[in-house]
This record gives sequence, C-alpha cells and structure tokens, in this order.
Amino acid sequence: MTKKKRIGLSIVSLSLSAVLAMPFAVGTPTASATSGKLSPHTPVSSDGTVFEAAKTFSGVVTEANGSYVKGYEGTGKKSPVKIKGGKVAPVRSAEGNEGDVSTESVIGTDERTRVTNTTTYPYRAIAHIESDIGGCTGWMIDADTVATAGHCIYDPGSGKWASWAKVYPGRNGSTAPYGYANAVNFFSVTGWTQNGDTNYDYGAIKLDKPIGDSTGWFGLRVVSGSLNGMAQNISGYPGDKTYGTQWEDADQVRETYTYKVHYANDTYGGQSGSPVYNSSSCGTCSIAIHTNGVYGGNPYNRGTRITQEVFNNLNTWKNR
Repeated sequence: MTKKKRIGLSIVSLSLSAVLAMPFAVGTPTASATSGKLSPHTPVSSDGTVFEAAKTFSGVVTEANGSYVKGYEGTGKKSPVKIKGGKVAPVRSAEGNEGDVSTESVIGTDERTRVTNTTTYPYRAIAHIESDIGGCTGWMIDADTVATAGHCIYDPGSGKWASWAKVYPGRNGSTAPYGYANAVNFFSVTGWTQNGDTNYDYGAIKLDKPIGDSTGWFGLRVVSGSLNGMAQNISGYPGDKTYGTQWEDADQVRETYTYKVHYANDTYGGQSGSPVYNSSSCGTCSIAIHTNGVYGGNPYNRGTRITQEVFNNLNTWKNR
C-alpha cells in the first residue's frame, strides 16, 4: 500500500406501530406517509423518547454547495483538575450490519503527532469520553452538547445505552484543564439503535453543565456533491498511546459516498467519535464523525458524513 503524503490543513427502519408498542415515551416520529416507516435518521434518546428533528435553525449560512453553522472559540477560562482512577479500555468499532468491521487503523507508517498544548482552540473543544461502554472521543457542538459516534454511546449488540459518561474536553494525560462534565442524556438515531447500520453511526451526549462556554465548540458543515480532495484533520484520544493524550493526523478526503467519507488519516481504537474537520469560510467546522477503520477490501478509514439529516439532528440535540 502506498502511504499517504502529509498535507497541510486548509482555510433501520422501524415500523411506526412497533415503535408505538414499545414501553417508552414517544414524541412526534418522522414517518413516511406512504410506508408508515420511521426514517433511519429519526432521533431517539436514552430516556426512551422518539422525536422529530427540527428543520430550521438560527445562524445557518447557505453556500452555493451547502450550508453551515459556525463554531465558537470559547473564553478559554480554565478549571484544571488532576484525574485519578483506573483506565477505561477504548471502544472498538462496532460491527453493525456490515459484518467484520475493524478497529480504527494506522495506514502504513504511523504519522500521528501528539497535541502537546490541548488548551488551544480547537483542540480544547475535543473531548476524551469515559463510560461504562468504554473510552471514545467527542467534540463540543455547543456549551453542553458533545457529538460522537453512535457506537460510543449505544451498543446494538446488547441493545444497551451507556448508563454514565464523563467528558474531559482538552484532556492532556492525567490533567483536565477545563475539568469534566457528566452525561445527563444520550442521543442517536433509529438507523443505529434499531438496525446497527453503520451509515447512521452517530450520536451526541447532553452534559450537566455548560463546559463548552470555556472550551468553545465546532461548527457543522454540509457539503453537497463530492468532497474528494478536501483537506481535513482528525484529532482524538487513541488507546494505543499514553492514556488520555490527544493525537492528530491531517489528510484529505479520498472517497465520497452518500453517507460516508473515506480518508487515510492514521487512527486507532478510542478515536471513534473524533471530528473530521477543516477550516474555511465556515471557520473550524466538522464535515464528518470518525467511526471505522479499514475493512471490506477498502484501504481507507471512514466516518459518518454530515449530511443535511445529520446536520439537522446535531442542531436539534443542541437545542433539546
């Protein structure tokens, strides 16, 4: 396999009747008028609620090739704490409905570099997640909401949500410069929680305090058409490095699909949920959520693309 060249970072469906029969609260589901089936992007939460995503949001800027909402750099105010306790094993990429899906992969020579100053933006808005499911990465999308991979918060194999999570933005080993926040709710979509479909492997965590006011948060960007050649970066908390340290690698989008983007950034288990982001007129915005490594004969790592539906859900979860 030819190793990538380093580049710079540039400026299941579920029947409605079945859902209604479930023993939990149901909001207004997004159903097809003809099929009576829920969209696989239908939002669900760990408190048992199935609800409808909003369609309009404040701050959305329309471009010729899509739309975006800008991020925020935060105040940078620190509340450092030393972290004590045992390590949490990194979450492996979930198998989902595609069979044997690998963990995140180092492609050829490992070109990841450690982020030594995690208090600069946007690194301080990238968080180490510990939970009873395992260790993952997430990224702030507003003051009290963290985006991540669906398999970091819900295991379709056992049918269980994480029951707790601690989120450490900008963690640097045993130090948390901004302290931590606890999860109070988890969100994903029926395409993941009901079908384990890796095309819908994304979710979010609602926190018990607005820690993002200090760390800032990422913007979100929808790009129509091909993203091939777009410069991007991935930074997160891999399980093969010193525990709780943040590592990054830059590449470009190599392949674009309806629900996924593929790239040659080096990653490892524990980096699931990392932002796939770049800088443009949007500011610092994510275009995908890192989820999987090399599998199925394809040489690239991959992430859940931020489509319009993903964009709508992430913004809905921010405001819920």
